Amino acid sequence: MKEQFTASVYCKEEKIATQTGNDLEKLYTWMLTQVNGNFYDIHGEIIDNQSNEIVRTFRKASME
Repeated sequence: MKEQFTASVYCKEEKIATQTGNDLEKLYTWMLTQVNGNFYDIHGEIIDNQSNEIVRTFRKASME
C-alpha cells in the first residue's frame, strides 16, 4: 500500500531528508526534529501523494 504523504526537508536548495507516511502530524513532527543542531536556512514540505499538492510547510531561518 502506498503511503499518503511524503515529507521532505531541505537545507538551502539541497534535500537532506525524506520520509513517507499516512499520519500528517507525525510527519510534521519528524520534519521539525530534522532541524535540531542545524543553523542554516532549513525548510520543508509535506506533499499529498494522490493530488501532488503541498499540504503543510515550515521554514526555519538561519540565526544571524
